[in-house]
Amino acid sequence: MYVSVEVITMLATAATTLVAIISGFGWMIGRMDTRFAAVDAQFDRIEHELTEVKIAIARLEGPQRRLVSTR
Repeated sequence: MYVSVEVITMLATAATTLVAIISGFGWMIGRMDTRFAAVDAQFDRIEHELTEVKIAIARLEGPQRRLVSTR
C-alpha cells in the first residue's frame, strides 16, 4: 500500500491540532481551578467575618426575653 506525502502531512497536521486543542482546554481548566480556589478562599473569609458580626450583634442585643418570667 502506498501512502502519499500529502496524506501523511494531513494526518500529522490533524494529530498536532488535536493535541493543541486538548492541551489548551487542559490549561484553561487548570486556570479556572486556581481562580475558583481563590474565590472560595474569599468566601470563606467573608463567612468567618459574617459569623463574628452575628456574634457581636447577639452580644449587644443580650439574651432573648422569655414568655414566662422567672421569679
